[in-house]
Amino acid sequence: MSECSHNVDDCTDWSVDYLKYKVLLGEPVRIKCALFYGYIRANYTHSQSVGLSLMWYKSTGHGDFEEPISFDGIRMNKEEDAIWFRPTELQDVGHYSCVLRNSTYCMKVSMSLTVAENDTDLCYNSKMRYFEKAELSKSKDITCPDIEDYVQPGKEPEIVWYKECKPKQWRQSIVRRRDTLSIREVREDDIGNYTCELQFGSFVVRRTTELSVTGKKNSFAGHMCSMLGHWG
Repeated sequence: MSECSHNVDDCTDWSVDYLKYKVLLGEPVRIKCALFYGYIRANYTHSQSVGLSLMWYKSTGHGDFEEPISFDGIRMNKEEDAIWFRPTELQDVGHYSCVLRNSTYCMKVSMSLTVAENDTDLCYNSKMRYFEKAELSKSKDITCPDIEDYVQPGKEPEIVWYKECKPKQWRQSIVRRRDTLSIREVREDDIGNYTCELQFGSFVVRRTTELSVTGKKNSFAGHMCSMLGHWG
């Protein structure tokens, strides 16, 4: 073990951050050092200006041996306060620790990355879906979540929507705008999996949301009242 990796043990360790990175195999992902997003007041530029250096380590799980990361500059890059994977591979699964330090100061936090393949014959992994609920005949917005890193500032994202992984002719009451699919009046057949697809350079980013639909809130209560009246 190198002196550098050994010294990681002397850090103030914030353990594993609550934000879990989950990505489909072959898609790009940016893992940001969480220290700059809730643990310390300084940003990356300020930390550099006061002589702090940022180092990255990888382990198979929290508490396991952490190995310094060597960036190839092609598929895996260190860019300011983040690591970019363009694209991800199954071997990338694990915990990524960022360590901010100088001779007298050391802080550390870990971020977990899961990389998984699509389910058989599907465009998503069922364990990586987002979930939304809608009410019959009410309106519902389904957004394309967590795509900020893949949209250029000032540019409208070009998003294609699919239902059950197939292109769809959307009825007039379903409107697509920017990163949102707006259903004006939810119907029972709106239940299902909605996938948004975004081009990012030569890569594709997909997010899938499962929409469940419930009846009107007072329908069950009304049904119970009528049943009780019938029994009485």
